[in-house]
Amino acid sequence: MAKVETINFRSFMRNENEVLPKVSAVKVAQVSAGLVVVMIPRTALAATSDAAFGTVWHTVMNIVDWIAVGVFTFSGVSWMLGHRGAAIERLIGGAAGYLLARHAIDIRNWLRGI
Repeated sequence: MAKVETINFRSFMRNENEVLPKVSAVKVAQVSAGLVVVMIPRTALAATSDAAFGTVWHTVMNIVDWIAVGVFTFSGVSWMLGHRGAAIERLIGGAAGYLLARHAIDIRNWLRGI
């Protein structure tokens, strides 16, 4: 069962919080090193697997597609409500971001070839 702690709302709003105990830098470094040691084999194996990268890339691109749809829809609504300048800025920014996200691998390959 989790420990429940109540705080005084007024002291919280006045930023009179109690001082938390400090964690030593050595302990943070030990935990970080342990996490890196555990994650390196998984990262190395995933980097060599084209199937895993393809699956992740496809999922990320689906998310980017829906974010672009949201940005374009919000821009259209802004335009309808009379905020044409802001809507145009969002449309241009959304279109540029979408193109960069969709062609990131092509851009990387082009820069590699220079």
